[in-house]
Amino acid sequence: MKFELFAFDLDGTLLGPNGKLSFKVRQFIERLKKRARVTLATGRSLFSAQPYIETLGIHEPVILYHGAVVFCPRARKPLREVHLSQEAAVFALRIAKSFPVDIQLYRSVFDEYVYVSSLSPAVVEFTQKENLPLRCVPDLLPLAKGEVLKLLFMGEAEVLQALREALREVEATVVRSEWNYLEVLPKGISKGAGLAWLCQELGLSPERVVAVGDQESDVPMFEVAGLGVTLAHAPQAVREKADLVIPNVEELESWWGMG
Repeated sequence: MKFELFAFDLDGTLLGPNGKLSFKVRQFIERLKKRARVTLATGRSLFSAQPYIETLGIHEPVILYHGAVVFCPRARKPLREVHLSQEAAVFALRIAKSFPVDIQLYRSVFDEYVYVSSLSPAVVEFTQKENLPLRCVPDLLPLAKGEVLKLLFMGEAEVLQALREALREVEATVVRSEWNYLEVLPKGISKGAGLAWLCQELGLSPERVVAVGDQESDVPMFEVAGLGVTLAHAPQAVREKADLVIPNVEELESWWGMG
């Protein structure tokens, strides 16, 4: 089978541990674009993902905020933008306030800021890594009553697991995107749902798509795509869901002739 679209996660997949694109990865993507269409599927905001979109020369619509937004770089506009319900956002924030976690709130796609409840060292490190401007708002509840694309909670793994249990009743998608990240997305939203929507928009069969990622939030893409690929460093539960496990993304080059 000839694969027509490759969808790549950013953090931990295309980006190295230092959050940078290596020369090898950039060259690999350039070669791949001559063979197939290439896009990104990331939990990052538009402002955070934009430098990588430009550096890699991605022209296909990209999946942002774990699927809450599908954005067209050519037209500079969202093709799809789904927000958390006010009830879900407020409920999740109220529950999270009783846990020792850092809270981040993301609004509409063209709002470049991440809104935080406190300036902890972890928050400052996160925003520096993702090159995000931030605004500290001690009480995020008023913002939750407006547009919200996603909430991100940062903390220890055990704390996040307990918080996830406490959020079982929320009318939203709750997913781990890193060992220390728990994210709350609009109901029914995932990278897989975003990829399915994009395939329909582009007139592509999902069977002709390769999805590449390394975290729980990438697994829904594996369930949609014809080939789900993960990295050797991914958690075991993610590796078990993938069709192919490789040491690095450049290894995909040897699979171009599949099918």
